[in-house]
Amino acid sequence: MAEPPARPLLPPATIGIIGGGQLGRMSALAARAMGYRVVVLEPREPCACTGVVNEQIVADYGDAAALARLFARSDAVTFEFENVPDAPLAEARGSVPVRPDPSVLAICRDRTRERAFLAEHGFPHAPYLLCGESAPLPGELDSFRFPGFLKAAGGGYDGKGQVRVERREDWDAAWAGLGAPSAVLEEAIPFTGEYSVIVARGADGETTTYPLCHNLHRDRILEQTWCPAGLEVEEEALADALAVAIAEKLGLVGVLAVELFRRGPGDWLVNELAPRPHNSGHFSLNGSDTSQFENHVRTVCGLPLGSTHGLGPAAMQNLLGEDLTAAGERLAPAVAAVPGAHLHLYDKGEARPGRKMGHINVLAEHDEERRERMAAVRRILGRD
Repeated sequence: MAEPPARPLLPPATIGIIGGGQLGRMSALAARAMGYRVVVLEPREPCACTGVVNEQIVADYGDAAALARLFARSDAVTFEFENVPDAPLAEARGSVPVRPDPSVLAICRDRTRERAFLAEHGFPHAPYLLCGESAPLPGELDSFRFPGFLKAAGGGYDGKGQVRVERREDWDAAWAGLGAPSAVLEEAIPFTGEYSVIVARGADGETTTYPLCHNLHRDRILEQTWCPAGLEVEEEALADALAVAIAEKLGLVGVLAVELFRRGPGDWLVNELAPRPHNSGHFSLNGSDTSQFENHVRTVCGLPLGSTHGLGPAAMQNLLGEDLTAAGERLAPAVAAVPGAHLHLYDKGEARPGRKMGHINVLAEHDEERRERMAAVRRILGRD
């Protein structure tokens, strides 16, 4: 359902963002460019947002007093991630619009709720078992089709909080080793590729999507995104329709990433839902008429959505801590020398291995040129 019509929130109103990492940073940069003020709640100081926002409230995300200060300073509030405690948020929110609604976050941050939502509404997903205090019953485990992935209900990202379980005999050790109070055990589904659709949906129900993204992972961390994905038009339309239907059932006001597995022609499964800008949508900063971050701001403020038309074949290469170490001082000049390449760094301080420190977008006029430019970027990083 759409929200009742309301006047849009106009600049120089203040947007509050819970979370000060790179997604908050790029959302704040989009908001500032549009004339909005931004205040962020983030316990780390400095953080990726510190240098680009008007104000930072340094406190934990569940600090009720800090949340009350954020809401008092803001005309609308949003998030850069899902893991915000329910109770202090409900106490602080008052009459300030919160987009997306915390109920959407509650579904998407807990895999047990997320899987129940998908099942209730008939969205395709991998077969799974719920695991809690009593774990699955022996009979359920005996009938489960191993191998599978045991995933903690909350807190996992970039492959963290999950373990592969090869056989029924490995279950006890896997459950004990996970150390989570609740989880889901999902069948390990053979697939031909991992994809995502980024959806933006306004308070009035207006919805738009970005072209289907093809995502490549290394060590369970997103390494590259290619957009458009290059599948048949009919295939991309099926993925697009699935993502839009999910956004509508959630009652989303904001940006949603729907991560998908493709098993074959016309056979799509939902992997994860992320109700905020997403790593696979970073290409849109240079490859789309309107970036996912600007459309996120537009949904929060009740503005019409911007065009998601692509400007040409685009690709994104994540920069991890080891990439910055390997490239050193030559990173910026070397990337600048690659036609169509754009460097984005997050100002996150220490470049630890596996830590996302930035990304490089590549834009081209045709697919072969895109491949050549991405190959040049990867040579700079010593990836190939």
